[in-house]
Amino acid sequence: MADLLALQPMLDIKIHIVAPNERRDVVFSQIKRPVFADIAGKQLSEVCSYISYDSVLELSREKKLKHMNDTIVDDYSEFVEE
Repeated sequence: MADLLALQPMLDIKIHIVAPNERRDVVFSQIKRPVFADIAGKQLSEVCSYISYDSVLELSREKKLKHMNDTIVDDYSEFVEE
């Protein structure tokens, strides 16, 4: 993901890492690594969120999912807390 941001600095996309609940802390510790502190003027910790597998499963059960837009994912995203 860091490579994607570095190679496409004008790309304005949301990035999410989906992993099991027990990997949440590991995901956040990797996102906060100094090597990712400044990539094309962005901090990975500010543009990359974590979503648990359980949240994806919950979201998949949403009856009106096909009528929603991508912002529904924001309700399930967690960002690193400084």
